[in-house]
Amino acid sequence: MSTLRLVQGVSPVFFLACLLVSTAAHGQVSTASVNGTVRDSTGAVVPGANVLLRGVETGVERPTITNEVGNYLFLNIQPGAYTLEASMPGFRTHKLQPFTLVVNQTATLDLSLQIGEINQEVQVEAVGAEVQSSTAELGAAVTRQQVTDLPLNGRNFTQLLALTPGVAPVSVSQNSGGFGATTTAGAAFVFPAINGQNNRSNFFMLDGVNNQGAFTSTYAVPPVIDGIQEFKVQSHNDQAEVGGALGGIINVVTKSGTNEFHGTAWEFLRNDVLDARSTFVSSKSPFRQNQFGATLGGPVMLPKYNGRNRTFFFIGYQGFTFRRGGEALFRVPTDANLAGDFSDESRQLYNPFTTRPDPDNPGKFIRDPFPNNQIPASLIDPGMVLFAQKTLPKPVSTGVAGRNAIDTTPFAQDQHEGTVRIDHTLGAKDSLWFRYSRLNLDQGASSGRPQIGSTREDRAKNWGISYLRAFNPKTLLQVQYGRVHVRIDEFTRFRDIPSDFDKQIGFADTFSRNFQFTGGILFPAINVANFFGGGEANTLQPNMANIHQVKANVSRMAGNHTFRWGGELNSNNFESFYNNANVGFSTPQTSNPSLPTGTGSELASFLLNLPDSAGRRNVHETMRWGGIMGLYFHDQWRVTPRLTVNLGFRYDRTFQPPYGAAGSEGENGGIETGAYDLQRGVYLVQKVPPPCAVRKRAPCIPTPDGALPEHVLAEPRGKIYHDSTDNWQPRVGFAYRLKDKTALRASFGMFFDNWAGVTQTAQNYEGGWPDVAQQLDNNINNKLSQSVLPNKTGTNPFPEGLFPAPTPFNQVLWYMDPNAKNPYSMQWNFGVQHQVGQDTVVTANYVGSGSRRLQIGGYYNVALTPGPGDPRQRSPFPYIAPTFYDRSWGRSNYHAFQFLLDRKFGKGLAYMVSYTWSKSIDIASSGWYGVEGHSSQDPYNFNQDRSVSGFDVPHMLSINWLYQIPVGPGKRFSPGNRVLTNIVGNWQVNGIVVLRSGRTFNLSVPGDIANTGNTGYMRPDYIGKNWGDWQLDNPTRQRWFDTSLFPAPAAFTFGTLGRHVLRADGYKNLDVSIFRQFPVWEKRRLEFRAEMFNVFNNVVYGTPVGDIGSADFGKVFGTENRARQVQLALKIIF
Repeated sequence: MSTLRLVQGVSPVFFLACLLVSTAAHGQVSTASVNGTVRDSTGAVVPGANVLLRGVETGVERPTITNEVGNYLFLNIQPGAYTLEASMPGFRTHKLQPFTLVVNQTATLDLSLQIGEINQEVQVEAVGAEVQSSTAELGAAVTRQQVTDLPLNGRNFTQLLALTPGVAPVSVSQNSGGFGATTTAGAAFVFPAINGQNNRSNFFMLDGVNNQGAFTSTYAVPPVIDGIQEFKVQSHNDQAEVGGALGGIINVVTKSGTNEFHGTAWEFLRNDVLDARSTFVSSKSPFRQNQFGATLGGPVMLPKYNGRNRTFFFIGYQGFTFRRGGEALFRVPTDANLAGDFSDESRQLYNPFTTRPDPDNPGKFIRDPFPNNQIPASLIDPGMVLFAQKTLPKPVSTGVAGRNAIDTTPFAQDQHEGTVRIDHTLGAKDSLWFRYSRLNLDQGASSGRPQIGSTREDRAKNWGISYLRAFNPKTLLQVQYGRVHVRIDEFTRFRDIPSDFDKQIGFADTFSRNFQFTGGILFPAINVANFFGGGEANTLQPNMANIHQVKANVSRMAGNHTFRWGGELNSNNFESFYNNANVGFSTPQTSNPSLPTGTGSELASFLLNLPDSAGRRNVHETMRWGGIMGLYFHDQWRVTPRLTVNLGFRYDRTFQPPYGAAGSEGENGGIETGAYDLQRGVYLVQKVPPPCAVRKRAPCIPTPDGALPEHVLAEPRGKIYHDSTDNWQPRVGFAYRLKDKTALRASFGMFFDNWAGVTQTAQNYEGGWPDVAQQLDNNINNKLSQSVLPNKTGTNPFPEGLFPAPTPFNQVLWYMDPNAKNPYSMQWNFGVQHQVGQDTVVTANYVGSGSRRLQIGGYYNVALTPGPGDPRQRSPFPYIAPTFYDRSWGRSNYHAFQFLLDRKFGKGLAYMVSYTWSKSIDIASSGWYGVEGHSSQDPYNFNQDRSVSGFDVPHMLSINWLYQIPVGPGKRFSPGNRVLTNIVGNWQVNGIVVLRSGRTFNLSVPGDIANTGNTGYMRPDYIGKNWGDWQLDNPTRQRWFDTSLFPAPAAFTFGTLGRHVLRADGYKNLDVSIFRQFPVWEKRRLEFRAEMFNVFNNVVYGTPVGDIGSADFGKVFGTENRARQVQLALKIIF
């Protein structure tokens, strides 16, 4: 049997059997480990020495014995403070004073025994921070003090991810604001790109338990800030336990109880009185925000049971209420516009019904202009006028050019989150913990403008249980189970329209009615670019994330080797209902075909009822079983006391789930669907339904005998997408301690992405032919790629109705190559780490990676070359319409210098200075599915789109600090007067400074000037003599750059401007928190906080409008940051 066939035969049953016979290790979990060697005063190793690790706050003890070469090992240690001692008859006991372990730390602590009595102790002071001399992984731990004391807007921990080198807080993802995950309104949510990998390539864990929000790649349940012990961002790991993601592994550890009862209670308050006004509004909107909650932890005390040193609990709750008046600006037509008078429009409008070939320029087209920009009443669609009159507000003065309407509808959100954790030590060899976390969120808001309202309800939970067994000092087993579930229901409705309003406008029943699960009617979204948008929709996701996780890890110490092996299996299925319809209007339908730049109007296209795009979804997305498996073996070899080598191997596999639940035959969006294979020019049907003459409705085969049309094949496996079976990943690294305080480290590893957009693949072909549950057309009424004259209206964009077309070859949907492979990355680093003093470590690294098989999206099967005539005749398969089609052909490279100065908290001071100088380059593959990576101009020549990634940030500097002012009792300076001490003592100042380069942005050209049948791909020409000519000496919001240097390309050509070659302004920000603590009684303290975000109220303008066909081209309508915000808080600590 070949290796490939053997791998393909790996099944979940086989994997579970492996777990039962294997044992496991400290791996991709949120714990720490301690290792070292015990020697005598001559340097000889001491076998059989007793080594004891004791928790300072819990009293829990972990004993072990050194092996035949004097080595000891403690794995799966909860982060916290510990003491360590070694003893042996004939020697004095060596006791290391309290030291702190952080998440995912591997601490190497060698101990020396001196001749003497065992009851004699040698006390050794521990260091506050030490170099990492056992692994070469990248990352930095964010401590409990940093989590709770640094200023966090909305108390969302993701803001702290950017404190780590290599973390770029710039997102090109569809879910940049946390889509698919429950996010706190108003919070500064960060969805970063880590070490050159795209935003969706990260993996979130909570206490080592999978906490992924399914394919959105954000967290499922956010932890309560005061319930976080600490967290760490890991990447470029030389440990084989780590896998499944190319970017960062974000490990969050929750607090455990201790031998003493400890807790906090808090109230955080924000309102508009304390905040500054945004530069784009004339007044501040009413705003109220409250965050409140409490935590309590300690020993479990029951009648006749004292849990000290054995059983502990921790509970936490946080509530959140948010109310903000709306301030969304948009644009509406005037009464004159609705009557056809566009004399206020600077752009010339053209009559699309006069489109004809240009006799002087073969292959080109001409149109007649509307005289004086007056559209005849006979051409205006009365339904569009009625829609505007009934659902749009009248124009008002907003003080912002190009915006004459404002939505002041308040946004409301209520959120409740909680966590419960139990830790129990069964004995010297056994321990376990259990944690349950949950979040409920309810919100209401407008959806684009005041007349449309939306409600959303989120329910998320994450729980896990972990058991640890030490069979003997050499062998350790950990078994863990985790569960993640997220449900999101969202409804959008017009507030006050009659039930037959769609009929009054003129929408066809097949477009606005006949929806499943909704009562049948949904008013379509009418989206007029740069003006207004919005409509009715239902998004019900009963299983947005539905994950079961089983993990088993084993370690075995043998001489100077520590062997670790084990694996995990995650189920990964989702279920969603999507019901919506939309129609879009843009400029090409009323522009000059020969010179589209600066001509045409989106609003005029709307009044003529001539859209350029439309879509309809009426699906119930389901999947059969799918999952992600990982197996690994690792050897940590302590070659010499100074050199540690890590060697490992990992295998991952994603079992791609077939789309559609068993038994969903006959349902819209069910199992009877299909997808393209554009490498062969065929269409694959997953399950063939009966003929339409038999079933009488879709999905069905539209031939009398049910025979499949030419180039349509039945997929014999009943599954469209193939699994990737080649995810073999070697890992190698070394750490060499040059001196006691200096270490050299390097590693290389292969990593495959098994989550990210990989888990979204099965969603991409729901509702396709022979179904009609999903319909899409992005090239409607395009004079160059379809008929010369307009042939479809916005009220009936799919005249074929609710039966499938004779063939699938004219449908446009989101597809992926059925043979696409999951991405992988080759990652390496080399660096030096040096300890400065007791508490500070300096790290400098070179970090590099080469990633392959990245997703490239956008349209495919477009014309091979630009030119006149029907572009389909110049495409590889002329019988197939161009469509969205993702391929795993992308690649990227990343190189960086990263610097970290990290001082752990001691003597009232902690700080972290992080700097990254980097460049990330890819070929139109900065994210997933085209919309995240900017689709390619020429999908047959990706190298033309090679440029910096959309998330590329060349320079990033982050500085954060915690500083207790040394005035007061027990501090360096004490006034000696109780009254004066209460005034000037017990103050603390904390802050975060961020300086970074501006983000990239693109310019686009509407329409299909190259006439390839593509959409959303065109870039303009650049005609400046020098590259920097586009930058103005004194840019304004109304003219951010010299727009005259970016004309539309000539007909049948691509634009010469590169991808991602323009950058916005650099980002700068300072957040500060000031604390004052008031001792109340013994260990109880009252703390007052004032937190200020963007202290100096710096304005960092966002990216300008990049559509050269828009009247707002080159204008800025937003900021990259927020105006100054102030938060006050009271906190009780005991």
